[in-house]
Amino acid sequence: MIGTFLDKFLPEDEYKRKRILYFLAETTVLSLVILFGLAFLKSVFKLPLDTEFIFLLTPPIMLAYPYFRYVFSGIEYTDLANKRDYKQSRRKAVLRSLFMGIVFALILLLIKGIPNNWYDGIDLIVLPILFTVFYILFEFISLKKSYNQNKDLLDE
Repeated sequence: MIGTFLDKFLPEDEYKRKRILYFLAETTVLSLVILFGLAFLKSVFKLPLDTEFIFLLTPPIMLAYPYFRYVFSGIEYTDLANKRDYKQSRRKAVLRSLFMGIVFALILLLIKGIPNNWYDGIDLIVLPILFTVFYILFEFISLKKSYNQNKDLLDE
């Protein structure tokens, strides 16, 4: 263990831990390049970019990039070795995604309240559905990548 506050958020598996730290380091470099690039474009080419907009790009980049790298790297499911485990994990992923979609819908309902008109009601229906679809899509991508990666390791 390194002995930093990140230890609380990182997995125990040394390989996963190392890869996630690489992803976080890549995120930092990517964020700095984007920030300095946009600042350069703004000052040199006099682009009408708002400074607050430039700085508000940083948190989404720093949250999204490591997540996508983690999902597409195939390291999430290390114990996935055969077709039966893969199918069982897919069922669990579907249930977990549906549960998260319901939780998202309830939180959205608590925040927005009961809708007064049709347009607000559409938000309460469409946003949780989109959230659930994307959640399950990323779960399936991660599962498939992990399964293929583990299968290749076992075949070697």
